[in-house]
Amino acid sequence: MRGAEGFYITAQAADGNSYSVNVGAPTGQQLAVGTFPTTRMGDATHYSLDVSGQGFGCNDSAGSVTIHEITRDPSTNDVTTFAATYHQQTCLELYGEIRWHSGRGYAETTQSPTWAGFGTVGLGHSVTKTVTLTSTGSTPITLQAPKIEGTGAAAFKITGGTCAGATRSYGQTCTVTVQGTPTKIGDDFATLTMADNSDRGKRSFSLSITGRLGAEGTFQPLTPSRILDTREGNGAPKAPLGANQTLHLQVLGRGGVPQGAISAVVLNVTVVSPTSAGYLTVFPTGVARPLASNLNYQAGWIGANAVTVPIGTGGKVDIFNPGGNVHVVADVLGYYYGYDQSQNDYAAGQYWRTVPERILDSRDPGFGGAFGGFEWIRLPVSYGTKYDSHIRALAVNITAVDPSQGGYITTWNGYGDVPTASTLNFTPHSIVPNFAIVPTAMCFYECSGNSNIGYPSIGIANMSSGKTHIIVDIFGFYDDGQVPGGLRFHPLTPTRIVDTRSGLGAKTFTGAGTQTVKAPATVAGDNTVALVSNATGVNPSNSTYLSLWANGTAQPTVSNLNLARNDLRSNAAVIGVGGNNDFNIFNAAWRVDVVIDVSGTFEYIPGSGGSSVQANGLPQAPAPLTGTVVGTPQKRKI
Repeated sequence: MRGAEGFYITAQAADGNSYSVNVGAPTGQQLAVGTFPTTRMGDATHYSLDVSGQGFGCNDSAGSVTIHEITRDPSTNDVTTFAATYHQQTCLELYGEIRWHSGRGYAETTQSPTWAGFGTVGLGHSVTKTVTLTSTGSTPITLQAPKIEGTGAAAFKITGGTCAGATRSYGQTCTVTVQGTPTKIGDDFATLTMADNSDRGKRSFSLSITGRLGAEGTFQPLTPSRILDTREGNGAPKAPLGANQTLHLQVLGRGGVPQGAISAVVLNVTVVSPTSAGYLTVFPTGVARPLASNLNYQAGWIGANAVTVPIGTGGKVDIFNPGGNVHVVADVLGYYYGYDQSQNDYAAGQYWRTVPERILDSRDPGFGGAFGGFEWIRLPVSYGTKYDSHIRALAVNITAVDPSQGGYITTWNGYGDVPTASTLNFTPHSIVPNFAIVPTAMCFYECSGNSNIGYPSIGIANMSSGKTHIIVDIFGFYDDGQVPGGLRFHPLTPTRIVDTRSGLGAKTFTGAGTQTVKAPATVAGDNTVALVSNATGVNPSNSTYLSLWANGTAQPTVSNLNLARNDLRSNAAVIGVGGNNDFNIFNAAWRVDVVIDVSGTFEYIPGSGGSSVQANGLPQAPAPLTGTVVGTPQKRKI
């Protein structure tokens, strides 16, 4: 603490540890009032500044020192009062106040924690942390509104606190709450700052967060497996589901669906021999039964519909029947992962939109006629070398047209034994559609003529002794999670957004025409690309069909739902939405009512890669892809 060349002090800091600060004048000079640049050892033009403690020091430090006050004994030149502020910028940023017999006040705080590391967080998720500042100076500190600065500032947001405009005396506290949301895969860094009345003029607080994509919202397709059949006592008692009864179906741990963080499951649900007209509602166990339906049917009907439903309490889903007796069958087709930081980044597949297009129509003259009894085809498709080897399942609409006898259609990857689960059931001379997620297998020499070139393919079989025409329309595919930019599923409790009978979302169609519907904010958000929905046609005055597609894009040449006169029929649909979360409904002819229930959305996760950029600079999902059928599929006997 003596001498004309420097000033050395050891003191206990607010964290309870001892630190030393050594401030020295440039070579051959004395300490003086003013602000001076520093290095650790000093030289002819720099003051020296060395801060160390608890085993930490910095060999190449740079910074500054401001000496506010210094007096010496005239007779000895010993320092008698000293007041300074120091700022070390390299290695680790440090700043502080030094006082020796000085009456000059200072405003200061401690911060807890000393820096905010938000850790690793999944893209699309947020973590909140609160910083507490405690006044430790000899004079009150006055703080201004906090703000976030730096290249990664977009990843952080101030959501609350008590520091803005606050004055705190010694020992008093205030808080700042910050929400961290990663903007990309990797690290975001920023600084929380608050201007104040201290000698330094501000508080600063380092922020960091690391983004990862995780497995949330990816899909794992399964070979169809039956987990419910009330005719046989599989998954429920051996008895039809009665009027006003709810069946609690265990899903997790059955049919290939694992225990753990599973957000939703895709089922193919079939009703058999209902005693009266009615409907089924499938929804997560533990929530209030929603105003929604998944299958609508007439007495004596047999038919199926693909149902995407969030997993509820105990790994179960509920199936409600409001009236009559009906047998219910459910085959599990796959599942979506929920949010779990411990999951691998590429646990399963992302969804990719395709331009809706017809990839098979046995009515076309070049195909060779209807499918005969127990005939099947292998149907290969291509979306280019970037995607083909990564495709694991196709999202398609299968339609049976004018079957000569009752039966069913089965879809699978086209290899091995034909599964016993049905994709859709039909009666003679009907038109029956059903949405399906069909696992693919790579078809090499048979499809390309080259054992080194493969195309993703599916198998489609007519499991009837009679003839039937088959139509296949494609709406998207699932990859293996390895291609940046795919879409992720977000589950919702089934929510009705359109019911033309009451004027919800749209009006009754009185003839051919198109209506535009905007999905409500409770369903669709800024990053929504498509709605996972169930569309129902109610009591058409004659045969018609419905098409659903994103507003602002060309009307597709495919249908989502085919209806006969006085029909009551549902079909699952993935409906793309436009920039305002709006979509179109086209009715081909006649009067018909339409009901649409939404059980989830496909979201583009900003920062996940693969994005294009809109005119406003915001990232968006890649445009729908266009594919082609490879070659001419040939029918063969099972």
